[in-house]
Amino acid sequence: MVRPGAGRTRTGFTLIELLVVIAIIAILIGLLLPAVQKVREAAARMSCTNNLKQIGLAAANYESANGVLPPGLNKDANIHDASFPGSVVGTLAYLLPYVEQDNTFKLFQPGVFTDPSTVSYSTAFFGTNAAQTRIKNFLCPSDNMDSTTPTGGPFIALVCYPGSMTGTYWGYGGSADPFGRSNYASCAGYLSDVPGYPYQGVYTQNKKQTTVTISDGSSNTLAFGETICGPVTGTRSYVSLWYSFNLPTAWGLTSPNWYTYGSKHNNSAIINFVFCDGSVRGIRNSVSNTIFQYAAGKDDGGVFSANDL
Repeated sequence: MVRPGAGRTRTGFTLIELLVVIAIIAILIGLLLPAVQKVREAAARMSCTNNLKQIGLAAANYESANGVLPPGLNKDANIHDASFPGSVVGTLAYLLPYVEQDNTFKLFQPGVFTDPSTVSYSTAFFGTNAAQTRIKNFLCPSDNMDSTTPTGGPFIALVCYPGSMTGTYWGYGGSADPFGRSNYASCAGYLSDVPGYPYQGVYTQNKKQTTVTISDGSSNTLAFGETICGPVTGTRSYVSLWYSFNLPTAWGLTSPNWYTYGSKHNNSAIINFVFCDGSVRGIRNSVSNTIFQYAAGKDDGGVFSANDL
């Protein structure tokens, strides 16, 4: 006698089997997700270091073509006061033709780059589409600088002058859009070239240096570094704009802010810099402040090794 259903093939899962499969998939996803995130961050950091490498190469090509490096800021003739006449255009703007952004460069009036500048800041910044251009290679893929909404507005320039250890910043209040942003800033040294302060950097206000003036050696002197213009987590007060961004090093690397270098890589434990010889190296945020200032200055005579960074 044949029992009912004998010989039939079962085609479905039981509820218990289905739950077991779902649990196994969840465990696998849990195991794989950190690995995927690590790979993604490694790729983002590689992209960031490549951006800095290209900026460092652009600076070298600029010097080859013009005989000098660009300034940190193109300000007025009296560079150590708290006022802001002039175009206040920064290093990255000078380098546009050397990072395949010649069309953006041509949107500026030539007087923006003359010394002294013959085009005012308001005309250069607000009166052209150049400053509104988004440039991918000026943005770190680990950060959201280009999409974040700051509470204060764009960060345009930090100008150092005697009597102010905090320098002074020129922040355009209101919306940060539609201006192009940047995660990279040229290095001004301790407090730029304010008289009486040590560790003057390569990219200071209104001064055009050459590689020859870097007596500490181009492989020992900072050129450009990463910035997130605020804390690693939480609300950003400002966003940095590529049009005019140049940073001092007086406040070290321990606490990322609008006036310091910083990074989203490893929660800012490592900040990428390109040195004047074009090499890109990560510097620990726990680095000795003395060593960091030695690296920032171009002719201080300070000695350090790669292991110190």
